[in-house]
Amino acid sequence: MKIIDENTNQSLSNVTVLLEKNEIAQLIGYLEDLVSCDAHNGHFHLSDDNYSKEITIALYARNGNLDHFADKYRKLILSDK
Repeated sequence: MKIIDENTNQSLSNVTVLLEKNEIAQLIGYLEDLVSCDAHNGHFHLSDDNYSKEITIALYARNGNLDHFADKYRKLILSDK
């Protein structure tokens, strides 16, 4: 698991995510799609109603092909952070 602060490009160790019931339902649907996805570049964006907050969830394999990730993500994926 990698948690990245998009503003600082730093890895985070702990976060708290508070979601409303409809957001949880949407997240479950996205995660089910992601699990059944064969593509290694699968991802989705979960946003609030006015798009002021967003969570991006992406499928990755530490030992897999990371070419579809931006350099900043590849470095964090390969690091021990």
